[in-house]
Amino acid sequence: MTQPTTPVREIASWGAITVDEKLTLRELAAVLHAQGIGVALVESSDGSRAVVSERDIIGALAADADPDEIWSADVASDTVVYAPDDEPIIDVARRMEEHGIRHVAVVAGGTIVGIVSARDLLPVFTNHVREWHEERD
Repeated sequence: MTQPTTPVREIASWGAITVDEKLTLRELAAVLHAQGIGVALVESSDGSRAVVSERDIIGALAADADPDEIWSADVASDTVVYAPDDEPIIDVARRMEEHGIRHVAVVAGGTIVGIVSARDLLPVFTNHVREWHEERD
């Protein structure tokens, strides 16, 4: 069973999706929906990366953004937090809490290989607490 000390690669979603900075919000939403994911990395022409999530799309639409005129780069967060694929899950969770974020890019050999989300962490910690309670009973 996966434990908080297990390397994050064990729970990461492999194959992070990267989208172009000029993808419209409508196109971005279609990509996220088709892939069944809630986040993508935005690649800029200068090679920099940002993170865009379904929450960013919803926020823009709630603020009356035109989904055919606003680009993914317009709503993406410039703060991308990285974790080596061998970093313990607990340490990644702490970093997510410190930064107030829900997604971390997982890196192996200098390349982004996946994404870990708060949703990926939840079963690890709920199972850990359940096991702890069972041992105490």
